[in-house]
Amino acid sequence: MNWPERYKRFKKHYGLTNKKVAELIGNTEDSVRVITRSDESFPAWAKLAIIIFEREHIEKE
Repeated sequence: MNWPERYKRFKKHYGLTNKKVAELIGNTEDSVRVITRSDESFPAWAKLAIIIFEREHIEKE
């Protein structure tokens, strides 16, 4: 599973949208959409959030 797919699973679990993520990190919805759509541009902040989410929720299932 690539980073964008993992990000979608993360957002679904928490009921988040790109708009809400943008509000939380002080960015625009379009910016969040663009930087999370490919492995090459995927941001470190999102990787960290996903790794923590997967360790807390996915690996325990």
